[in-house]
Amino acid sequence: MKNPRIEKPAATLIATATLLAGMGMPPAALAADGTTPNPSASASGAGTADKDQTNTATTWTLMGVTLTADDKGTLTLPDGQTAPAFDKRPDNASVQGSDGTTIPLTLADTAEEHPDLGVTTGTGTLTAEAKDGRPAVRVPATWTTGTKTTLSDGTPFTLKDGAWEASYGRTLTLKDDNEPPVRNIGLSDGSKHEITWGEPTLHDGKVVREGTASGEIQGQKWQATLTAERDTDHTGLTQAVATARQAYDQGADEYTAASLENLADSIEQADKLDRTGATDEAMDAMRDRLAEAVGNLDTITWKTDSTTLSHEKGQGYDGKAPDTADAAPGDTVALTSNDPTLGKLGSTTIPRIQTDDPATLTDEDLGVARATGTAHYKGTVPNGNRTATWSQDYSYTIGTRVKATGPDGKAIGFTKGSGYLSATVTVSLDHANQPKDADVTIDGQSVQVTWSDQVRTTTTDTTTTYTRQGRVEGDVKVAGTDRTQHWIVYVTASRTEGHVAGLSLIQRKPDGTTSRHDIGGFDPSKHEYTITMPADAVADQYTLGHTSAAGDKADVSEGTPIAPTLGANASRILKTTLNGVTYTVTVNFETAKPTASNPHARLTGLYVNLTGKTGKGTLIDGWDPDVLDYTIRIGANDPGAYILPEASDDVTVKAGDVRRAGYATTQYWTTSSADGQSRTYSVTVIRDHETPTAEEAFKPGAAKDPDGHTPAASRDDTTLVSHGYILNGEYHAVKDTDYTIPEGGTFAYASRQGQTVQVSESKVKGMTWKYTLNILAPDGVTLASPAPTFTVTYLTQATHEAAITAIIVDGRAIGGFDPAKHEYETQVDNIDHWTASADFDKSTGMGVIIHKDHDKATITATSADGLTKSTYTLKVSEKPLTLNRAGIDGATVEGLAHTGADTASMISVVAVLLAAGVACLAAGLTRRLHRGKRGDARTDGDADVTGSQDAE
Repeated sequence: MKNPRIEKPAATLIATATLLAGMGMPPAALAADGTTPNPSASASGAGTADKDQTNTATTWTLMGVTLTADDKGTLTLPDGQTAPAFDKRPDNASVQGSDGTTIPLTLADTAEEHPDLGVTTGTGTLTAEAKDGRPAVRVPATWTTGTKTTLSDGTPFTLKDGAWEASYGRTLTLKDDNEPPVRNIGLSDGSKHEITWGEPTLHDGKVVREGTASGEIQGQKWQATLTAERDTDHTGLTQAVATARQAYDQGADEYTAASLENLADSIEQADKLDRTGATDEAMDAMRDRLAEAVGNLDTITWKTDSTTLSHEKGQGYDGKAPDTADAAPGDTVALTSNDPTLGKLGSTTIPRIQTDDPATLTDEDLGVARATGTAHYKGTVPNGNRTATWSQDYSYTIGTRVKATGPDGKAIGFTKGSGYLSATVTVSLDHANQPKDADVTIDGQSVQVTWSDQVRTTTTDTTTTYTRQGRVEGDVKVAGTDRTQHWIVYVTASRTEGHVAGLSLIQRKPDGTTSRHDIGGFDPSKHEYTITMPADAVADQYTLGHTSAAGDKADVSEGTPIAPTLGANASRILKTTLNGVTYTVTVNFETAKPTASNPHARLTGLYVNLTGKTGKGTLIDGWDPDVLDYTIRIGANDPGAYILPEASDDVTVKAGDVRRAGYATTQYWTTSSADGQSRTYSVTVIRDHETPTAEEAFKPGAAKDPDGHTPAASRDDTTLVSHGYILNGEYHAVKDTDYTIPEGGTFAYASRQGQTVQVSESKVKGMTWKYTLNILAPDGVTLASPAPTFTVTYLTQATHEAAITAIIVDGRAIGGFDPAKHEYETQVDNIDHWTASADFDKSTGMGVIIHKDHDKATITATSADGLTKSTYTLKVSEKPLTLNRAGIDGATVEGLAHTGADTASMISVVAVLLAAGVACLAAGLTRRLHRGKRGDARTDGDADVTGSQDAE
């Protein structure tokens, strides 16, 4: 809005002033009324243009007060007038000009104070410098801010040490758990502030808690305090502390340090609590803790091993071991306490009383005594040097067990008698009722058993038992003592033999197959028997078997094997000694019966030469062209039988198979007529022999029991630990029930402690035996049912051998024979007429079968035990040049063994003929003789010269 008195705009005036100031000219002075003159528009004095314009003044006001200028032109309050107080600090005040302009003011020389919490008063000077045509300003100013603040209950704050403080006007009441009744305090301005409460304290029987709240208002710090309290009673806790302290004072040397320390800690905590403003609940809990600590006072104990010594409060300690010690008592006994602070880490020792009674000695075992008694100990323990006593019953052995062994090296167990030790062992009687394997060894020394001459006999329907009694005794010292023991070993020797219930004949063929034939009409009082076998069984091997009237319960006693002999017509005379009685069985063979079949294939004769020559001998005894099988017996040292078959010109004869079993050999011939009829003749030659074969002579050793000490599972246990054999003193267990035993081995079994085992054995065949074990359990009543049986085959080098020593072709051993080589080739004069046999060791008892098939022979050897077979094959072809194409059909049967074939003379003859230029004559002669009439008996030369067979 324009001033009506001002002709020119204010802006022009301000601009003019600014210009003058810029030129260094002072501005126009303010009017005395505080107005500012308004200069002319032109400074040049050209007033014609501005003469109608008038000067106007600006009025300046501050908070409604018009300011006046002092003598220096500075605006200030009129004399005697004060400006109104500001309601806040005038940091942004300004002077208002009537022309609408303002002068910003600066507050200076300020001073403030706080007459009340929440109230601020201040003084200062508002100033401005002259600038831009505006005047300077200097005006005094006052101001008041805030509102007086008190506690909510009207309690005023007072200033103290620069801070406002107030105390709540009344005392509050604490809760029973010492919790404050309020958490916040209010101010008069309506604000709430959290109270920080101090810990409860005890003052004059009251629990007191002090609380404070603080803050800041307009830079003024304040703090308010409150008090809360409640009544309390510490009598119960004080009494509990006194009781606990008394228990502690009286517990030295009676309670463990740990439990006393725990009680001391509890007393200390309770004492502290008793001096605080604790809650009733806390004091109740502390009383309980004190009572628990007193109740947990651990009485000091002393124990040895697991036994605690008895003890009364304030007294000593005493105890006795509940069990009897099995060792000698020591010189001291170690005691262990439940308080590790006593002694050495809670342990000490007390000594044995020097006047203790010595041990009582009684016999326990050979060389061993038992010491029994009670050891007493007495000493003091560290907790108050109280007396401690201890006693220990003992029973232990002293000395070293003297080794005592009986038959088979088994340990002898002694039992206590009246003033001596005794043992009973059992041994066997031999067939002469002499004790065998009756060795008794004491402390490594063999002692002599004194035997009674009386043999007691006990006979039943099936068995007879023979018994003799023996005894040996002596003295030994108990090591470590002066005690002497007397010992006695009673020895019972017996044997039980089953009565002979029957005899049987065991037949073994050359191929190893066996069969058993019962001999009828057996009567123990009859000692000679006869059995007849088929005629074609004459070459087989035979031994005698038997049965016991006791079955598997007891064996028949067998005597030394007796070699079989030959009787008339090659019968076998077999003998066996059973229970001291020799039984003789003559094995006869049926006479071969004539056959009417194929009469056109008859031989005209079989000729036998027993001189060892290959020439034609005498007609075989009992010759009948329709009897096909014959038997010849020769002596042990006879050279053998050369047998020559003869037939008419229209009958062809060929040497066939050979079967050899031990000392018997059967040679077969096949005849064929022109019309196709055929027959097979055989001659068996049996050689007598005084020495039994390895099979006939073999008898296994007695069964052994290397155990007998393994505990039985129960009193009625009838099971064995194992079974097997003993070889070179070492027992070998076997799982199978049918097995072989190496050479030198003996059937064995491992029984259990307390069992009684009776072994029955019987020969099954060859080298095979069956063992039946009747096992009586430790209870003496239970018998194994069924009784376990085991079949074993004994291996020996001889009876397991199945190898020939030579192959004989046309009476000569072929060259280059090696038992390990199984295929051979050789040449013969006539592929249709040749003989083959084989040598072997007859003493082994093996069998050999030679099977011929035109130009081939297969030789099979079977061991006496039937477990080993060896097969050899022979391939033959005709010699390209020979002077004799007749071939050979005559055979030396059961000849004495020999090797080598002398063919040098024949080769020399052929060589001379060729050299003389008569090869053609030789060839012609060869063709003429190739299929000519055969005549094996041309000469009476040796087998080595004639080329006829010489085989064993």
